Amino acid sequence: MSNEEQSVKMWSGRFREPLDAEFEAWQRSIVFDWRLLDEEVAASKAHASALCAAHVLTEDETAALRGALDAIAAAHASDAGKELVRNHPTAEDIHHFVELSLAERIGSLGLKLHTGRSRNEQIATDLRLYVRKQIGLVVASLAEWANALVGQARAAGDAVMPSYTHLQRAEPVLVAHWLLAYVEMILRDASRLRDCAARLNYCPLGSGAVAGATLALDRNLAARELGFTAPTANSIDATSDRDFILEYLQALTSVGLHLSRFAEEITLFATAEYGFVLLPEAFSTGSSAMPQKKNPDLTELIRAKVGRIHGAAQTVTLLLKGLPLAYNKDMQETQEPAFSVSFVAPMLTLVARFTAALQFNRPRKPRSPAT
Repeated sequence: MSNEEQSVKMWSGRFREPLDAEFEAWQRSIVFDWRLLDEEVAASKAHASALCAAHVLTEDETAALRGALDAIAAAHASDAGKELVRNHPTAEDIHHFVELSLAERIGSLGLKLHTGRSRNEQIATDLRLYVRKQIGLVVASLAEWANALVGQARAAGDAVMPSYTHLQRAEPVLVAHWLLAYVEMILRDASRLRDCAARLNYCPLGSGAVAGATLALDRNLAARELGFTAPTANSIDATSDRDFILEYLQALTSVGLHLSRFAEEITLFATAEYGFVLLPEAFSTGSSAMPQKKNPDLTELIRAKVGRIHGAAQTVTLLLKGLPLAYNKDMQETQEPAFSVSFVAPMLTLVARFTAALQFNRPRKPRSPAT
């Protein structure tokens, strides 16, 4: 990296020597935090409003900044645009990318937006916005799966199946009763996720690097614009808190566990030994060597996914263990685990369609256990 390139770094005030090129590439987070572009734009617009209210920006300057921020988001909304963000040659992170893009569009006014704020509060805000949005997507997809289960329960009518304890036949139950057991799990999952969303819904903007803003900013104004309940109460905690990421991942682990239990039962119930359900062909595969087979690929893959979700939660647990207050660069590593579970909402939607397509083998009479 040249001295000229280093001079555009957001933190480069005291530095005179260029970064080691390999270290520069290794420590950049733009390769994964490009996903936060929409959140960074929203938080930056709210900060512009707060700067305007503090008379740091004029109304015309604020309008120009907000317009340029919207244009940046629109220009990179497509897959190709996202790749441009991810592969930007000089931006360190999503905050740096937006600042550079603003300077390209509106000159020095773009740099003025950083007045009175720090990247520590920016990433804390962006991540809260991101997790809040993801929770909304997962809860909506859980509702789709619950509706599919309820639909199958209604269609099952008075059909009966064995219930099991210790994997041994126990008592007869309605098929609907078995299906609705998973609805109860879904309701608990949705409740946990909503609790997480309520706890994280406080705005770190105005927290500065650690000890608050250098300007008298109206923190309530920014919080309202972003849909937060209120500003965070403590700037040290606000900039170092990643509890919400861990809680989100732990709640998703429960979702994954329930999905995995459902997947395991369907996998068993679709075997010739059980014969309770018929797998929908649209969600199954066959065998090139054994054409009689219909393999439960969807349920087997779902059963495996919980490992990835739980692994993400464990990663964040170990990252946060023993960190001193306040912000530490270690926290950058909490982002990829949070991003890595974005498959959960689409997977739930797929499970909902699979569930709706299941057929129960009602004419089959269970064999009596051997005496």
